[in-house]
Amino acid sequence: TNSIIKIIKLLTKEFSYLPLILYRFIVYKAPAQNAGKALIAGVGAAAWQNIADLTRAAGHAVAKSLEHVIMANADNKFIAYNNIPPDVPKIKTKSNSKGVLMMNPRVADEASWIVHTVPGFPKALRGYVFPLAEIQKGHLFICLTIKESEIDAIAMTLRIATPLLYHNDIPENEINSRPNLQ
Repeated sequence: TNSIIKIIKLLTKEFSYLPLILYRFIVYKAPAQNAGKALIAGVGAAAWQNIADLTRAAGHAVAKSLEHVIMANADNKFIAYNNIPPDVPKIKTKSNSKGVLMMNPRVADEASWIVHTVPGFPKALRGYVFPLAEIQKGHLFICLTIKESEIDAIAMTLRIATPLLYHNDIPENEINSRPNLQ
């Protein structure tokens, strides 16, 4: 726990110029439990906090951070990847990566990167639905608010990891300006 607290404090210091404290967190959901515990960056990031039931569509950091992913909106710009994408029969991949890389449509030069362990999640543009089959397993979510200019560096690491992209609605002109998103 102390090492996770150190990571949160480092992230808080490193990204202190960003106003959205809620978007920097670590959430752990223990096996066979719907609710989880969170370390949320900011002044009080010293202890795990209980959070709402992760199967609920609102009221917790995971649902809040995925607002731009789960709701259909022409302004949303994100890439979702998962080695077991939602509603896709079993396929073979070389990667075990799961996450979402999204640009904030309301704030210039701001983006978020969520890395998680949940197969078939999130269902892009179809509302927040936590897979019921995953309740019996433990899961981890890590969310960072980043500068939009850092997306290309993250995309380069994703190219190495070769994740399965199952949703991409980043406009072509923005993809062209970031070579590693292509």
